[in-house]
Formats: sequence, C-alpha cells, structure tokens
Amino acid sequence: MKRHLFTAIRLFLVVVGITFIAFIVDWRSTVLIPAGAPGIDGSVSPTAIEWRVTDMTPEDQERVRITTVGGGSAIVPSTWVRPGLLQVLGDADWVWLAIGLGLVGCIYPLQTTRWWILMRCRGIPANWWRTLRLVMVGAFCNFFLPGTEGGDIVKAWGAAKGSGRRMDAVMSVVFDRITGLAGLVLLAAAAGLFATESGIARDVGRWSGGIAVATGCATALAFLAAHRGWLRIPSSIDRIGRGLPTRVLGAARAYGSHPVAVVSATSISVVVQVLLASAAGCCGWAIGIGHELPAILVAMPIIFIAASIPLTWQGAGVMEVVGISLLAGVGMANVNQIVAMLLLYRGLELAWGLAGSVLMLRGDIEIHPEPLSE
Repeated sequence: MKRHLFTAIRLFLVVVGITFIAFIVDWRSTVLIPAGAPGIDGSVSPTAIEWRVTDMTPEDQERVRITTVGGGSAIVPSTWVRPGLLQVLGDADWVWLAIGLGLVGCIYPLQTTRWWILMRCRGIPANWWRTLRLVMVGAFCNFFLPGTEGGDIVKAWGAAKGSGRRMDAVMSVVFDRITGLAGLVLLAAAAGLFATESGIARDVGRWSGGIAVATGCATALAFLAAHRGWLRIPSSIDRIGRGLPTRVLGAARAYGSHPVAVVSATSISVVVQVLLASAAGCCGWAIGIGHELPAILVAMPIIFIAASIPLTWQGAGVMEVVGISLLAGVGMANVNQIVAMLLLYRGLELAWGLAGSVLMLRGDIEIHPEPLSE
C-alpha cells in the first residue's frame, strides 16, 4: 500500500511539474513593446503591448526585423523580442553544444576512476575497462527510472554479480554516490563563498555556500563520530534490528580506514561537477543567456542536488523550477532560455547514454572481478 502511495505521489509531482512548466513557457514568439515606445503601427500606448511574431531576422547585434501575425513589419531592439521555446531551441549555437558534448564525455572516465578507486581500496579487483563499460550502461539506464538513481541499480548488480563480495560491491556504489554528492556540496560551497560578486552569485551565493559548508561539516562530524563509535550506533541498532543500517555503518567504518581513497574520490567528484556545470553553461550560452561561468557554478550544483531527489524522471519539472528561481532575470535569461538550457543539457547526457545502450545490447556488462582468496 505504501509503495503504491509513493508511486502515486511521484506521478502527481511529475504532472504538477510538467504542467507548471507548460504554462509558464512561451511557446510562440512575441515582441513586447514598452509603454511609451512607438508600436508596430507607429502609435504610442501608455501601457506595454505584446505582438505575436511570425518571423524574426537579426539586423545586427542589437536590432531585429520582425513580422507580426497581422503582416506588420518593423525593426525593434533585440531586448524587446521574446522567442518561443521551439525558436530558442532551433537557434541554438551548435559550436557551444559541441563543446558541452565534449565536456560531458570527459566525466565518464573520471567517474569510472572514482568508483574503481573505491572498489580497489576495499579489495575488489575490478578491471578499469569493464568498470567503464558498466558506468556507460548505467548512464543510459538513468533515463528509465525516476530521479537519477537508475544507473546505480544497474551498476550495483553488475559489480556484485560474480564478485564473491556482494555487499561490499553494492556499498561501493552507495559510497560512489555519496562522494559524488560531496563533490556537489564542495563546489556549491566554493562557488557560493568566492563568486558572490557576479550576477546570481551575488543573490544566492552566500546562503548556498553557507548551507553547503554546514552540510559538509555536519556530514564529516557524523562520519567521524560513527567511525570512532562515539554515538553508540551499533547498540542502538541492536534495539531496532540489524540489516541495511548495520551494513552501511560497517561500510562507513571500512572506508574510514582508507582516507586517501575517499579524499581522492571526492576530489574527482569536484572536477566532475565542474565539468557538468560548465556543460550546462555551454547549453545556456548556445541560446544566448547572459550569465557568466561563476554564476553557473553557483546555481547548477543546487539544481543538480534538486534533480538527485528520486521523485521525477531526470528531475523533470524540479530542475526547471529551481533553475528559473535562481537564473531567470531581466537582461540575463528568461524562462524559455532556462527551460531550453536544461532540455539541451539532458540531450547531451542522453547522447552519451546512447553509447551505453550499444554496450548493453552487446551483453556481458558485469565487471566479473576475480574471486578473492580466503
């Protein structure tokens, strides 16, 4: 019953999110003539007037020639034009998208190395190339389950099968995800605290960085307390029954004995998140947003964290709402551009995920580490 209720809640949130986006997005291109400015027909109105546009042709960097539904034509400042979502996507600069695609492609070897380090430090002799194959397959499977955890399920299965250390293999996936989130927290903290003089960073940087630092400190303290046994967690678990909590605690203690591996994995995660945020920035610059890289590095970690909550498919609706609240602003980016940016970003990830689908069709995606000697 609870599972069905949770599924119903997820579907409800998906519908609400998509409906919200559908209503706030401008599907058709328009031109908004400010109050007191000459209109298409030369008249001046005391209030702003919006005209639907059928054609737009850039005259230069600051002016656009437009044709309205009624057949009127005029040259207006480009700041007056509100392109529809499909127009925004169609006008995207392919050079920026190609750069973003390359940046996304760089993350998979890094993610593979991060997970490989976490497995090797626990004595699971995984092959790096087979680990890369499984990471790519997991990237493809991320597009089929709510949130972004679908690939983790596939990776856990592929790592555990034939390992002789099923729980250790599964816990390596869990801690791979934890170090990934730690990278997000560190990036949000660094960008929020040190990039507060540019655009959106000035508005949300300090509180996002402060929250990130507080979260990181609390997590580190909890991890240390659990590792040292200060919280008496094992005795508490005995009262409520052992199982997954005990296994997670045991894995936390085990990884606490490998600080170099944990720090290395977390450092790789920071680089991965910088690349992903930069790729999202490339998607934004491809459609003309005005935000610079520091602002993107502040906002995108928060958007990624929102997407990591397993409620909707690829964070649909959730990412857009958070992205609009953080990045939409006069002269910087409008709602259509933020939605288009996130759609293009998902497209880049899907493009690389399709490579994983080819590997999945070939079969034999398990890591198959060598049996451990007793």
